[in-house]
Amino acid sequence: MKRIIAALTSMALVIGLAGCSTSGTGQDQQSSSDKTVEEQLRFTDRDRDPSYDEASATKIVLDGSGASVTGEGATADGSTVTISADGTYVVSGTLADGQVVVNLPGDDDKAQIVLDGVTIHNEDGPAIQIDQADKVFLTLADGSTNVLSDGASYALAEGEDEPYAALYSKDDLTINGSGVLEVTGNYRHAIASKDDTVITGGTIVITSVEDAVRGNDAIKIGGGNITVNAGDDAFHSEYLFYIADGTVDVESCVEGYEAEKIFVHGGETSIVASDDGVNASAAEDSTSTDDASQGAAPQDSQPPAMPQGDQSPAMTQGDEGIPPTRPQGDAGERPQDGMTPPDGQGDRPQDAQGPQEGTGPGRQGGDMTMPGASEECLIQINGGTLVVNADGDGLDSNGYIEINGGTVFVNGASNSDDSGLDYEYGATVNGGNVILMGSAAMAEDFTGGTQAHLMERLSGSAGSTVEVTDDSGTVLVSYVSPKAFQAVTASAPGCADIIVR
Repeated sequence: MKRIIAALTSMALVIGLAGCSTSGTGQDQQSSSDKTVEEQLRFTDRDRDPSYDEASATKIVLDGSGASVTGEGATADGSTVTISADGTYVVSGTLADGQVVVNLPGDDDKAQIVLDGVTIHNEDGPAIQIDQADKVFLTLADGSTNVLSDGASYALAEGEDEPYAALYSKDDLTINGSGVLEVTGNYRHAIASKDDTVITGGTIVITSVEDAVRGNDAIKIGGGNITVNAGDDAFHSEYLFYIADGTVDVESCVEGYEAEKIFVHGGETSIVASDDGVNASAAEDSTSTDDASQGAAPQDSQPPAMPQGDQSPAMTQGDEGIPPTRPQGDAGERPQDGMTPPDGQGDRPQDAQGPQEGTGPGRQGGDMTMPGASEECLIQINGGTLVVNADGDGLDSNGYIEINGGTVFVNGASNSDDSGLDYEYGATVNGGNVILMGSAAMAEDFTGGTQAHLMERLSGSAGSTVEVTDDSGTVLVSYVSPKAFQAVTASAPGCADIIVR
């Protein structure tokens, strides 16, 4: 895992990026570190295809306190339904206090579970629990509404701390289809996988006491309409978060997107957060702080070619398109294409110690590496729309930030040591329309890139309009701020001035 993650650290990913896929927990399964980068950076055809053959599928009908099964591969024992064979299962009806368990015998076995009007509540455990499978596809049938919930406490064996989510998987989990899924995590999390969590379709409404969606290795979003209210993180992965398409509306959370590497390639994201909106922080087993200063990227690395077939939608030209090649040597900029060597070899770029003195009002010159800093950490925005309203930092990376395209509107804290933009080693802008607002105390500018950028101490109140203009006064991009601010960092093609009205 570490080797692949390091290889992804600062890759430009100017291609149809599709996130990181890892294998399940079986002994004979291919580990993440054994997979090629091309294998990791994709959605599969089956991730995106919700079709199924209803005539040949096993039918499971829930009846309140039990279930009936028609077909092979599943059994019902009281209020527990167990799926134990590779195949397709259509589930309907209600369980007032029970669960569906998936336990497939083979490391390569996959199951497709079609939810077609399902309500499952489990008072002391997950509503759906996946104990063993290569991958499970949870398909939301067209026109259906499906509800999963758990109780406030679980009946766990002494010394155990899992399962811990209303929809819980020890292996890869994909949610697709066009129906509705409502998940409430009353115990801890709502949706959690110990491998990858992939969402490519459906209308998904999530409420959770702690995290809304977890995927230990990766979270990948390739479609769907997702609404989140979370008591902690909206989306949390140790290693990689990636959105290619879809709509994500985080109405409340502590932090919105959190992972070691965060890639925004497309889609429409809105985040309201009580702490950081988007936060790149080192995975628990990643190199950090003391070792961070030793890593650097080779100057001539190229991103891998995307695999043919199961790839995410291709990027288009313009703000949503391919980021330009970065010039070498911009102050505080990551090296060209930014590849960190898997073994941590090479010299750290001379100018990657953060912005030079005077770059921003809240940034001091010199090497001021903070605890938790890691060159593994990256926020990269290549397209789509990202709107953040955070009471902490808007965009916060313990490593690097790159904006290569898209539309980015960010509010950080109005009056504190947090702001719209926060990074450890550098932040570059090479394209897109960008307005970042927050307090002046720790305001930071971009440290390099191919596109012009500005930072001004400009104050405004809730409802103020921030305009970015060119030399002739033509408005290039504007944004109405939802709250007060004291500093603005902005970038757009040909930008020359920032005006607050």
